[in-house]
Amino acid sequence: MPLDGRVATAYGRRMTVSRVSVVLLVAVLVAGCAGLDGRAAGERGIGVTGTGRVAVKPDTGTIEVGAEARAAQLGDATAEVDRRMREVLARVKTLGVRDADVRTTMYAIDPVVEPTRQPGEAPTPRIIGYHVSNIVQVRVRGVDGLGKVADAAVAGGANVVRNIQFTVEDPSRVEAEARALAVQDAAARARQVAAAAGVKLGRLLSLTDSSPVRPFPVARMTTLSAPGPIESGQLEVVVSVEARYAIEP
Repeated sequence: MPLDGRVATAYGRRMTVSRVSVVLLVAVLVAGCAGLDGRAAGERGIGVTGTGRVAVKPDTGTIEVGAEARAAQLGDATAEVDRRMREVLARVKTLGVRDADVRTTMYAIDPVVEPTRQPGEAPTPRIIGYHVSNIVQVRVRGVDGLGKVADAAVAGGANVVRNIQFTVEDPSRVEAEARALAVQDAAARARQVAAAAGVKLGRLLSLTDSSPVRPFPVARMTTLSAPGPIESGQLEVVVSVEARYAIEP
């Protein structure tokens, strides 16, 4: 075959292969676009947030009690705090508080510094004493006992009483109730949105929930005298869900 003929044949084959490649590329792109449209159509719907709230009376409380002392000598400050805390813990445990329900939350030794200045010199810090703190958290099952624990701690020498908190020892039942209310709330909201938009609400497509929120009413105090009655009030457990419903044709 003449050279010109071979070149023309090769060129023709390349053109044929190129046309086939273009056709395949177009087919792939069309298929891809169809898939995207399908996903978009499948995801059309009504998205709502539902909230469930349940109020419950707390059955467990915690309170921090402790002792602080300041002295020129570290040994004197630690000895004073140790004496007070031994008496505080002894009195608290006579109320039936278990060892497992008492834990140290802070033990601190801080030097008390007084800056001194010599003429023409930078200030030179000088330690003039020490401040020692020992704080424990006491867990009480039955919130009515918190006031008694505070009274006993103060009577034993505690000069710090603070961070009283209330909670529910087993919140699973209350959380389940709040979650069910959240799902019902989401369904009601979806029906309202569908009615307002003039569309027909379809089946539930997805449902996710958030971690329950359990706020703790807190009474904060630092006292040198008996605190008296302590009211626990109520806790509100809140659960939210995200729901998506289909829109029927």
